[in-house]
Amino acid sequence: MRALARATRRDLRGLESVKVNNFFLFVALLIYGALVSGVRPASSYPFLLLLGFLLLFPLSSDPLARIPPSRLGAWPLAAGSKWALRLASLVLSPVFWGAVFLAWRVSLSLAAIFAVLAFTMQAIIVLPPWSIGRWIPPLPGRLGVLVQKNIRQMLSVLDTWLALVLSIAGCVYRMYNPDPDGLKILSMLVALALSTYGQCLFALDSDSGRTRYGLLPLQRWEILAAKDLAYVIVLLVLVAPVHLATGLTFGLTALAIGHIPSTRLRLPQQRWRFTSGHLVYGAAQSVLGTMLANWVGRT
Repeated sequence: MRALARATRRDLRGLESVKVNNFFLFVALLIYGALVSGVRPASSYPFLLLLGFLLLFPLSSDPLARIPPSRLGAWPLAAGSKWALRLASLVLSPVFWGAVFLAWRVSLSLAAIFAVLAFTMQAIIVLPPWSIGRWIPPLPGRLGVLVQKNIRQMLSVLDTWLALVLSIAGCVYRMYNPDPDGLKILSMLVALALSTYGQCLFALDSDSGRTRYGLLPLQRWEILAAKDLAYVIVLLVLVAPVHLATGLTFGLTALAIGHIPSTRLRLPQQRWRFTSGHLVYGAAQSVLGTMLANWVGRT
């Protein structure tokens, strides 16, 4: 029981990465500005709801699955003890308490929908890393397979899915209210959601993967170019339906600044979490990206 609780605590500690995520800092700035002005931070509510929805992915994971199967199988547990451990893992799950709260304060139907959604997310995140994005074909050329692998890595962090939801919201906004200024802001938000990943391009590569880079017949700049190309492809797909010029300007600025921490700092990341960057570089990405995107938008 203590080992299970310790594994759950360590896993939840990984959610702290959102504190140094550029998009979360943007939402925190919205809340701070509203509180200083003496008004309710209503403008931050949709973003908080979106962040909370995406955090269901890591929160829905099975606490018992955090213990390696080989170690769990070696524990001298009787059948009754295994059932007790399974019940304890259910109680330690934040999703369980979320469903209990909804059933108690709202309705059983909403709690059931919440539980089904959480279990669906759990079925997604337990997929092995190599199976994510299998539908993405390799690009032609000597960097094609590396670009494919890097796009798959981007699909395994929540930043990309946040940017996707914002892009869909921008498309809906374009359909019902095609205001150019609003589309520019939404496009910059899409790029902002991806910007933190630009600081940790190599963070999801394992030690063996880094060793393979040294064995490939490629220059170092080509390996970095494969990372950049994957980032730019995802960025183009997501900002093109909203406002291409401003979103691309913001994203490329964030990528250029992110090269410094990506190549000089070791920022460890976890899959199915929001990426965590460096506060100084994140501020530079946000400020310079906004300035250049606004200038491009005016011209």
